[in-house]
Amino acid sequence: MPVLILARHAKAEAEGPTDFERSLNAKGLTQAVEAGAEIAERWSPDVAIASAARRTVQTGQAVVEAVNRHNGEPETGSGLELRQDESLYNGGVEDWIDAINSIPADSQCAYIVGHQPTVAEVVGHLSGSSGVPDEFRPSSLAVFTLESWDIEPGNYPAPELRVFLGV
Repeated sequence: MPVLILARHAKAEAEGPTDFERSLNAKGLTQAVEAGAEIAERWSPDVAIASAARRTVQTGQAVVEAVNRHNGEPETGSGLELRQDESLYNGGVEDWIDAINSIPADSQCAYIVGHQPTVAEVVGHLSGSSGVPDEFRPSSLAVFTLESWDIEPGNYPAPELRVFLGV
């Protein structure tokens, strides 16, 4: 059964040269490493997509590195690569649906990381029964275990919600 992991980037600096260029702060870097380790151990995605903003790329890269270490890929130079999607930065639910629809049919697990409030809105859009999470803190995950990739938005099962505190 395929797994879809939707994530909010880890904790970022309050300011940067621009919003797009804000980096993860020290706590966020710890959160991203912690999330990456658990994602690699439990689900090991074969697709990884991030908004092109610096903080989401940093979060996604921590996951990719953890998955590749877990799978022994750093030595081979192959493995999971992070795809950046510009539309996930300021985009809406439909842009996220496009990203989900771009996941290959033979994928076993996909990870997509972006920004609030859109990521929580996407969770609510996919799973009408669970609705929009009240709070989707930095470094939160919504993990959907699906029967197949063919499930229509609104009919997804309730996700497992997880937050990484960077402790």
